[in-house]
Amino acid sequence: MILQPTDSYHTPVLLSEVLDGLRIRFGAKYIDATLGGGGYAFAIAENGGKVLGVDRDNDALKWVSERLEKDKLENGVKGRIVLSKGNFGNLGSTAKEADFNKVDGIVFDLGMSTHQLESSGRGFSFRKTGEPLDMRMDINTDKTAAYILNSYPKEKLYEIFSKYAEELNSGAIASAIVLARAIKPIVNVGQLVDIVSISLHRRLENKYSEQKINNSLARIFQSLRIEVNGEMKNLVNGLSQAIDLLSPKGRLCIVSYHSLEDRLVKIFFRKNSREKRLNIVTKRPITVKTSEFKINKRSRSGKLRIAEKV
Repeated sequence: MILQPTDSYHTPVLLSEVLDGLRIRFGAKYIDATLGGGGYAFAIAENGGKVLGVDRDNDALKWVSERLEKDKLENGVKGRIVLSKGNFGNLGSTAKEADFNKVDGIVFDLGMSTHQLESSGRGFSFRKTGEPLDMRMDINTDKTAAYILNSYPKEKLYEIFSKYAEELNSGAIASAIVLARAIKPIVNVGQLVDIVSISLHRRLENKYSEQKINNSLARIFQSLRIEVNGEMKNLVNGLSQAIDLLSPKGRLCIVSYHSLEDRLVKIFFRKNSREKRLNIVTKRPITVKTSEFKINKRSRSGKLRIAEKV
């Protein structure tokens, strides 16, 4: 039975497919570069692997650490999981400090955890209207979503929304934000939701459906989260460092959830395949089966790509 300390924190997506992709060997070393609730790390450890679990969110590290203590598996899973705080954009140095220099597999799950969306209180979800516009995965960093919304010029906001959200109404939304903040600082989720919703209603003369507004809100919040946490830059850096950390025939498994991430991973795999550094295992991404989606609605857009170091 696979232990999953994820019931209230996060359910790992495409777990069995990731385990198959990693081809876990007893005693071999692996890295879970985005620990979250520990779902992948626990499963790898239970199958005999030694795992370095990395996350920059203190809540995730605390959750997994407490679960390990609660289970009291001194000679079992607990002894095969090492936790480290770190940003996967600096994966190389984090892994080397923990003596995970050459590993047989690395997994990245690029999605948000259920805890971050529902319980962190940091304004990641547009549905949490009373929460502050924070969106930092590591609360020790300085830049928040509120800072971006209240200080970035209109042109920069437009660039973020168009690039990271691929939102067709980026210009109108950026203009509405600049007008609103001149009257009152934008500090909580509810304010931003109202600004975006009203802007879209006015632009389309009240013919914009609630679902379309929600879709735009989800994209806008996604783009702000990416900007706050430097996600795309960190992903590029993390993937490059991951290749160096892998032993020959080591596997790299990447689970992504939106087109920007998936496109970046696909391009990265192809580039390194041409350079004879990686062999692409999945010619097309593995997607979530209906059976998994029925259990975990958040898994719907998950895509898994796998490559092997030459």
